[in-house]
Amino acid sequence: MDIASLVSCDAASCWRSHPEEWQPMVDEWCKLYSTSVRKHSWVQYGGIRVYGLTITDDHKRQSEKGIRLLVTVPHAHEPAGTAACVDFACQLLTGHHLDGTESRLPIDEILSKALITLIPDTNSQGRARSPVRCWDGTAYDNDAFLKVAFGIANDGSRFGRYPQWRYSEHHPRVIGIIYEQIDDNTFVEPNTNRNSTHAIAIDECYRAHRYTHYLEMHQHEVDEAVLLPADYDELSEVEKGKLKEWSEVIINSWKKLGANPIAEAFVPYRGQQRQQFLKAFWEGRHYEMLRLSIEVRNNRHSKTDEPTPLEHQFKMALCALTVSVLHLLGIA
Repeated sequence: MDIASLVSCDAASCWRSHPEEWQPMVDEWCKLYSTSVRKHSWVQYGGIRVYGLTITDDHKRQSEKGIRLLVTVPHAHEPAGTAACVDFACQLLTGHHLDGTESRLPIDEILSKALITLIPDTNSQGRARSPVRCWDGTAYDNDAFLKVAFGIANDGSRFGRYPQWRYSEHHPRVIGIIYEQIDDNTFVEPNTNRNSTHAIAIDECYRAHRYTHYLEMHQHEVDEAVLLPADYDELSEVEKGKLKEWSEVIINSWKKLGANPIAEAFVPYRGQQRQQFLKAFWEGRHYEMLRLSIEVRNNRHSKTDEPTPLEHQFKMALCALTVSVLHLLGIA
């Protein structure tokens, strides 16, 4: 498999990250390709909508699909996954990348064998407040970037990271875009709080499609990485083996594109409170899905201070999504 050809397109022309850039496209696709795509929609506090789309060749036979994959992007300051999801959907439906370049995907085989649900941005409310479409490290150093992401506390320091907090208790100067407001006083982090639209969307879509696999797309300020689920130690040896194979495919594909990913998948925040937050989010839910997360570089590398160009972010995110689908189908 030539991964370079699968992600060969003009990244800047393909990049869609803010809700107003790509949600109207989903509406149009639903009109043009009604037999292949179904739209999901959820309304956040304040009226902004979160969109998802499920793509397959025959929705009447969806339960027969051996691979049913759910892909989400929960954090508003991590837009590369959104851009990758939207371009991937465009390829499956139109046969082309968003810049018009012909797709090299085996589209008919993917659609006949799989059902894929993409939720490119589960916190559109936060993303709509982002001052930039891509954090490429040219306008913000990491301290300034992370203050946009997490907010600014009342004392001027970077605001903390909480599954849920109340404005009346903290009075931050600036509310970080990572958070979703769910009522007039309460804010939540999407992937650690079950009251988030992210959690509601996962539950609703899972009830409809009973996914076999789940991919969560993130970004961070170091090299590309694959993250194992917080409850990895509790999985069976068979499940661990399947996650190891999936992880290695992604990592090796990144290397082929010239990246320097962390060599092995790992459990993030092991032994820390945040691991418990992540475990609690999934506890008792959807253990039928094999779950994996990926991290693509964002803004500036924390060790070298090197900016991360849009093209790098887009191609690494699209690569992870593309090879995941091909691997799960036994194509790659």
